[in-house]
Amino acid sequence: MKNHSIKIFTLLLLLLGIVSCLTLFAKTISVQNEYLEYDSKTDFSERIETNSDSLKNAQIHEILTAAFKKGQFNGHVLYAEQGKILYNASFGYADIRHRKQPLTDSTVFQIASTSKPFTAIAILKLYQAKLLDIDAPVKTYLPDFLYDNVTVKQLLQHRSGLANYIYEATNKWDSRKIMTNRDITPILAKSKSRLCFTPGTRFQYCNTNYAYLALIVEVVSGQSFRKYMQKEIFDPLGMQHTFIYAPTLVDDYEMSKGYDFTRKSGYYERRNDYLDGVVGDKGIYTTATDLFLFDQALYDSSFIASDILEMAFTPAQEITEKHSYDYGLGFRVRQDEDGNDIIYHHGWWKGYRSYFIHDYHSQRTLIWLNNRSNVTIAPYIGQIMQSNA
Repeated sequence: MKNHSIKIFTLLLLLLGIVSCLTLFAKTISVQNEYLEYDSKTDFSERIETNSDSLKNAQIHEILTAAFKKGQFNGHVLYAEQGKILYNASFGYADIRHRKQPLTDSTVFQIASTSKPFTAIAILKLYQAKLLDIDAPVKTYLPDFLYDNVTVKQLLQHRSGLANYIYEATNKWDSRKIMTNRDITPILAKSKSRLCFTPGTRFQYCNTNYAYLALIVEVVSGQSFRKYMQKEIFDPLGMQHTFIYAPTLVDDYEMSKGYDFTRKSGYYERRNDYLDGVVGDKGIYTTATDLFLFDQALYDSSFIASDILEMAFTPAQEITEKHSYDYGLGFRVRQDEDGNDIIYHHGWWKGYRSYFIHDYHSQRTLIWLNNRSNVTIAPYIGQIMQSNA
């Protein structure tokens, strides 16, 4: 039964990885800041407890040591239960090709689409403050938005029908220039892009949704997306090694490099390009420990109200045996063998792969950051989640 559960969990992660791979290439309103302030006296970093002297620690270390020896892992893993860290360790190098600078718990990784839960929380905090309505049309906040019948909630749920800006920009953007979120509408207009389906009728994972959500955050808050995230989420939670991508910021942190690998060429670094100027769908750089602070904040109603978080964790379509996973508001949702929802997200971009699992029923956390993208990590994640504590 245990091996059967591992196989099911592993198969789901592999399928989702394939879907992500296919879809990967597939300030006018001012706000009173007091409505947005989070209690900065709450220091989540002071709540972190670590207990590495456990059976679980030994089990995970054995799993990851085997993965590293097989060339299937170069990165950092954090595992916690009941808010207590049981495992927190790095394997390999920040610069894989030259084997320089061993990874540490302070090394920053790009988390790719695992940025989306952060973008969703930013929108939901504004919704909680009654500064926006997630059921309102997107054009309420972005008047130049091309489609009348798409709502903010449909962006959050990937049920808008929007085309993926990554595809649309391929032949309609000068790749020598950095693209920004505000360039997406002109690109879609130039390509005369139509909706792929009637909004709300089906799920289709699409980065364009979250690029627009970041723009909505800017319009409603009156701040840049980068500044809003820093002020309202990263700083209050004590996420000192977290930032949204900008070329001028990377030198301020202990950075890893993202790599791919081919048998012919060996390791090669994946460098940022014009698409990295678009944020919200991706763009967050962080550490496993900082991600754990975010994970723990999701249990605290002073950060985000529990009823709003419950909405975020509710799949748009009911999960059944035939419909095994879905998307809430910024979070993927699947059920374990006992019928409990597990919240998670993963990302894959420019040599990085990340997984963030927030098993809130059992209060378990798994954070996996990898700076080599062409590896099969799903079986190892399955083993970690299924092994006995």
